[in-house]
Amino acid sequence: MKFHDLALYAIFVLWAALTFSPALAEISFVVALAAWCVWKIPQNFRMDGMPKIIWIPLAVFLLWIFLSWPVSEYPSKSFRGITKILQQLLLFLMTADLLRTREGIRKFEKVFLFVAWVILLDGIFQYCFEKDFLRGHWVVHSRAGSRIAASFGSYGKFASYLICILPYLGLLGLYYRKAEKDLRRSCLALLVFSGSLGLLLLTRSRGAFLAFGAALVFMFLIRRKFLWLVLFLAAFLGGACLLPKGMLIHLDSEFKEQSLVERYYLWRRAVDVIRAKPIFGTGINTYAVAHQKYDRTQNWRVRNYYAHNGYLQMAAETGLPGLLFFLIFLFAYFFYSFQPFESPPWDHRFRLALLTGLFSFLVFSAVDTVLHNEQPALTFWFLMGLQLAYRHRENGLECAA
Repeated sequence: MKFHDLALYAIFVLWAALTFSPALAEISFVVALAAWCVWKIPQNFRMDGMPKIIWIPLAVFLLWIFLSWPVSEYPSKSFRGITKILQQLLLFLMTADLLRTREGIRKFEKVFLFVAWVILLDGIFQYCFEKDFLRGHWVVHSRAGSRIAASFGSYGKFASYLICILPYLGLLGLYYRKAEKDLRRSCLALLVFSGSLGLLLLTRSRGAFLAFGAALVFMFLIRRKFLWLVLFLAAFLGGACLLPKGMLIHLDSEFKEQSLVERYYLWRRAVDVIRAKPIFGTGINTYAVAHQKYDRTQNWRVRNYYAHNGYLQMAAETGLPGLLFFLIFLFAYFFYSFQPFESPPWDHRFRLALLTGLFSFLVFSAVDTVLHNEQPALTFWFLMGLQLAYRHRENGLECAA
């Protein structure tokens, strides 16, 4: 087996493992990285498809992470945080590089559909029997109702995964029907899409709903689909009116809107940390242990919680410059991805679908912890690389296996 093929199959395993086994994901990442490095040695690690507009801000962001390490309040935890960031960035590079062939992408589409089908069945099983069959996680009960988490264990992580994959999954169903004339596979993909959309509702994560809706609005505006935009907004608002009150408003024991009140104190505490450490922060991966000493309010509601805002937490850990460099990278990535160019229609649509999922994840990151959770973060970086692989392949930059 060629090292390219070994690395490719290893990232396929990694994609599946991200849904149920972080340990298997770590193992498959190491295998993929080793095989990819051996394959790239004769090429002097040349990355033809990585433009300067993307890799320069990414490199500056990574450099700032390293610079913040010596001044970290908890060096050992910061070192662990650096390894996490490196893993995410390397996965991004490997995915963008390894999937730049039509054969590689088509193989991944099959793996993607199979994994989405298994996770759908797992979520349905948990809803029916209150325990998923992949990991044995119990359903989460709350005042809003039972919240489905499937094999992820956390409904927030599961919701972030769903909003990332739903646009791509739905488009796969249309692609199989119209481009490949494969009615059976099209029906399967659309069935998995519909079921996954239902599971998203059963996570009862309002932040995920709103993020997914915001991403669709953004994409309709970009593509100037104003009729679709009006129809979607009408359906979204109508659906919201039909939802049970318990799903729309989460009251706590004091009959206050729990999520809004808690996030007020969570974000205020993150701002306290940023004010105290505006340049280098407390160190990457240290917020959970460092925030209490800078918390001015010491509110009982939110002790030992993450910031529930990935951008505020990043600023608290790496300083305002670290957040700025990360935002510049994201802007450069989306700017480059939206640049007009000639491309096959379906590949262009797949890129837009992936960008919609990525944008919804970034919106959701403003109200939850997914940007700093390993499974959602690796899913995000994987799909970023996949979108770039479509972009590179369309420009005639297919790699030779």
